[in-house]
Amino acid sequence: MTNNSELVFAFKNKTAQPIKPTDLASLGLKEREHLQSWVVDHPAIIGPDVMVVSVEYDKWVAPNGASPKDRLDILGLGSDGRLVVAELKRGKAPEAVELQAIKYAAMASRMSLEALVNLLFEFRKATNPQFSPEEALGEIMSHTQEAITEDTLTRPRIVLLAEAFKEVTTSSVIWLCEQGLDITMKCFQAYQTHSDDNILTVSQYYPVADVSEFQLGPGKKRSRLVQQEKLPEIPWSSGDLRLLIEKGFVMPLTILDMCSLKPGDIISSSDVYQQAGIKQQSGMGRMAGFGLSIRRTFGRSNFPWHSQWAAGGMPQQYYWLDETIATEWRELRGLKIG
Repeated sequence: MTNNSELVFAFKNKTAQPIKPTDLASLGLKEREHLQSWVVDHPAIIGPDVMVVSVEYDKWVAPNGASPKDRLDILGLGSDGRLVVAELKRGKAPEAVELQAIKYAAMASRMSLEALVNLLFEFRKATNPQFSPEEALGEIMSHTQEAITEDTLTRPRIVLLAEAFKEVTTSSVIWLCEQGLDITMKCFQAYQTHSDDNILTVSQYYPVADVSEFQLGPGKKRSRLVQQEKLPEIPWSSGDLRLLIEKGFVMPLTILDMCSLKPGDIISSSDVYQQAGIKQQSGMGRMAGFGLSIRRTFGRSNFPWHSQWAAGGMPQQYYWLDETIATEWRELRGLKIG
């Protein structure tokens, strides 16, 4: 299927002239050198919340030590903490392009936070030699506001970008989405004006807006996609805090210990790492794992503390406790202020 139903005009005052569609090949533009470069410069092409982490990624390693030669066009990270696997095609996408993207998504789903930080570090360092791993970690955590967890990294989103898609591809993607995969198809179209200026438009081809979204009526429309359950925010009880102590999470225990001794004051994550005797990247990985436990073990979405990125002026997370939780925690842990 193509997207040639779009009409584009150049206008000046009362006069409008149609602009003829063309294609990237006719303009001498290439997939990697041009289309991929545009996506890197403007990640909104593949998603409004996407940060590009790597291009042409091919560092896959099989369990037997083999290194598959598959090359992923774009690896991004959404603000929801999920990876974004983007496959780009200069012309009409070939059949089974969705299967190629699924293969990349399956391999990328084994990505750890530490590996992701290293990828962004290498990607940024290519154009900024002074860029550091600490800055890479800061960019990731700022972009996701610490929504990134072990759970989010295992569920990549897929974006297919091409000039057009075959009907068999569209049918396959629709069925895969109905089974719970998160796949977006986007079409671009090149145009050339009468003055030989080139224009590119990008539009979402699937999922399309459902007619019911524009109609008034009782009830709510059931989502066609399987989405992660939204858990409530539940106040932390003494029993919850005791269970947290029993589980022995080093980073959370350190945060609560430090914050409970200075209720209302902000404590930086760097101070927490130092107190816990844990390196920064290891600490971030542990916190990502605890974020998963908040859902699975404690059945809620909220942490026992408050937090805000850069609250103390530095690009890092800061934590603090209310007096009630601080007092309860000190009693459970036998801590005394001063």
